[in-house]
Amino acid sequence: MGKSIMITSFKGGVGKSTVAVNLAVGLAVSKHRVLIIDLDASSGSVDLFMGCEHDAMYNFCDVAEKKVNIQEAVYVKKAETPPNANKNNSGEFYYSLDVLTAPPSYDISVSFEQAVGEFIEEAKELYDFIIFDCPSGKFPLFEVLTQKADLVFVVTLHSAASIRSAENLALFLSEQGSRGENVRIIINCFNSKGVMKGLNLGIVDIIERSKMKLIGLIAINNQIRDFQELGKTAYDIKNVRIRKYFDDIIGRILDNNVNLNKTYDGIKTSGLYFKKEK
Repeated sequence: MGKSIMITSFKGGVGKSTVAVNLAVGLAVSKHRVLIIDLDASSGSVDLFMGCEHDAMYNFCDVAEKKVNIQEAVYVKKAETPPNANKNNSGEFYYSLDVLTAPPSYDISVSFEQAVGEFIEEAKELYDFIIFDCPSGKFPLFEVLTQKADLVFVVTLHSAASIRSAENLALFLSEQGSRGENVRIIINCFNSKGVMKGLNLGIVDIIERSKMKLIGLIAINNQIRDFQELGKTAYDIKNVRIRKYFDDIIGRILDNNVNLNKTYDGIKTSGLYFKKEK
């Protein structure tokens, strides 16, 4: 059976869609069967970031209402050979990823609990990973999705206001009965120079404040933002260093012991690492 992952935050503009899309593509590059669902009814951007905004026809609500099944509803995004591939491999698919675009509204005839539950159950039989890219804050599917998803990834910027928002979300999830071992934090736009100057909180401080375990961080990098405007991900450009941030998170999702070490600028110790829980 597959694993479902909810990407969320109480604060907007923290890079949830960036994280969701790059994790989905990274898992697909590793030859896993992946479905990414955009749930942002007001400003969904997954299709834009993946360069397929004019290709998808159906959305999550179409499937939830049984108007169409998952396999008929998804748009299959295929990318050929990676940037550094041998020319002899030209024409071979680098990855294949299924996409469900954002619904125009959450107006469906069945209960949200029934819709989400049945969707995840069906999708797990078809995919190794189902990634939900959620809008900011609480939305109609928020509470039921936090209960149904196998993992909840809370994305925060490396800033005081964003970290406070992550703390509030962690408290809310705890009050809702979400299992702490299923909730993880991702620090986006990590500013190592700010940490060294005392301007930004360190990694341990963020973990202690949010009461969430860290699953990864992504350093400040304008290339990710710039290439997104062209419908490209970290896996479509030549900078392997950018890919590493997402590869490391994926390694931890797959229960590999991936260290957080000196390969990240500003981290002076390799003692902060991730172990597979018994």
